Amino acid sequence: MKHTLLAAAGLSLALTVPAFADSTIRIGHATPESSPIHQALLYFQEQIAERSNGEMQVELFPGGQLGSVKEMTELVQSGNITMTTGASVLLSAAVDQLAILDQFLLFENEEQARELLDGAAGQSISDAMEARGLKNMGFMELGFRSFTNSRAPLDSYEAFAGLRMRSADNPIAIKAWRSVDAVPVPLAWGEIYSSLQQGLIDGQESALNSMVIERFFEVQKYVSLTGHIYWPELWMANLDWFQGLSPEDQTLIMDVASETVVKQRELAAAANAATLVELEEVGLEINELPAADKQRLADTMNAAIEADIRAKVGTEFYDTFMAAIGK
Repeated sequence: MKHTLLAAAGLSLALTVPAFADSTIRIGHATPESSPIHQALLYFQEQIAERSNGEMQVELFPGGQLGSVKEMTELVQSGNITMTTGASVLLSAAVDQLAILDQFLLFENEEQARELLDGAAGQSISDAMEARGLKNMGFMELGFRSFTNSRAPLDSYEAFAGLRMRSADNPIAIKAWRSVDAVPVPLAWGEIYSSLQQGLIDGQESALNSMVIERFFEVQKYVSLTGHIYWPELWMANLDWFQGLSPEDQTLIMDVASETVVKQRELAAAANAATLVELEEVGLEINELPAADKQRLADTMNAAIEADIRAKVGTEFYDTFMAAIGK
């Protein structure tokens, strides 16, 4: 943590003017260079330079070079970097309304999630972000999350009891997992592999392609296709920077951003599909969580956290969002 804070502080000192005062777009994110997020941002970098005739440049800082998701979000809010990305579950401390996405089985599939987040449901989140000084550039995608663990296949509702699992440091998520008798252990993303390796936790839940990108398969035995929650990767910019652009530059950036989001989703879907083949090839045992157990899991966890989510996001926002997605 210390070195990331120093790196962020170093960048801040290096910027004698706020990031939005010049033509360089600085983007920090926490994922590796091999991730669909970084690969899509390379497209954004290339296209912005080309379509602006070199008047705007994009600098990328992948792999958490500038700090954690929380730290980089604060750097964006302060204008020390221009943009960052982060899973919604890690950002509800910055934007309360994002807690609405912490519910389980909220969307039936990726297509439905994309359609709804690109529409009125997503706009309500974008509006809430602007109140926190953040411009929503679009909803990238991690996909539906599933489990790896080294204890036993998660093939029933009861199998989660006693499972020591990595959880995001998010009180609502922790409460949800405890409601099904799992044992959530809050850990930073970068601590998961070593904690699995040392047996401090039994397993973790993530998008499928993360299981290969982060090499979790080296220290796990089982993959359980639970598909329990869809977590978008929010891509956000400093709102003052964006509003300070000319209308032409705003249009250019949002046009390229929309293309970048589509590309990232395609890359994520392809990576998740390829992951299953790779995980089988390296010898992990793969199972599906039966639909009835998955629904029971979701019903129990959502009942445990509904009051907390309503309190955090506000009843009006909760009801409006749920109506927008048809629930």
